[in-house]
Amino acid sequence: ALLLLAASSAPNAHARVGARPPAFTLPSIPGGPVSGRFEMGEHLGEHPVVIIFWASWCDPCKQQLPLYQRLYERFEDDGLQVVAVSMDGPETISRTTPIVRRLGLTFPVVSDLDTAVTSRLNPRRGAPFTVWVDRAGRIVHEREGFTLAERNDIARGVAALVRRGR
Repeated sequence: ALLLLAASSAPNAHARVGARPPAFTLPSIPGGPVSGRFEMGEHLGEHPVVIIFWASWCDPCKQQLPLYQRLYERFEDDGLQVVAVSMDGPETISRTTPIVRRLGLTFPVVSDLDTAVTSRLNPRRGAPFTVWVDRAGRIVHEREGFTLAERNDIARGVAALVRRGR
């Protein structure tokens, strides 16, 4: 079993585990499940947060997002926050809303058109790239990529993330 509350051993893992993510604000994608802006600072130190960097052209992303939707539904009452950050540029951003609707996502899906947040948390632009933040506001896990074989390990890891610091 993978220990998901530690730095990933994947070659593209980053060394930010233990650090605080930036308190970013990003606009929701037009026509998405949540309107307005997502304020990361409102959640840091309050809730466990999963930040998913994805793109419309990324097939593993479209496989991973429904898993996080199920986990969000399961743990939302326990405070879990999930935000999907689209790395799509101006030429592909219009593809995001139909994907989000087809997948039935209900958590915030935001756009990082100027790549300010992506550059800080996912500088290699990996897709998908997932960051888990605990209730203390510290990054406890980063992972680049996704395969269906990881579903159970991710589910156990998110359950542990939700329980952590309670």
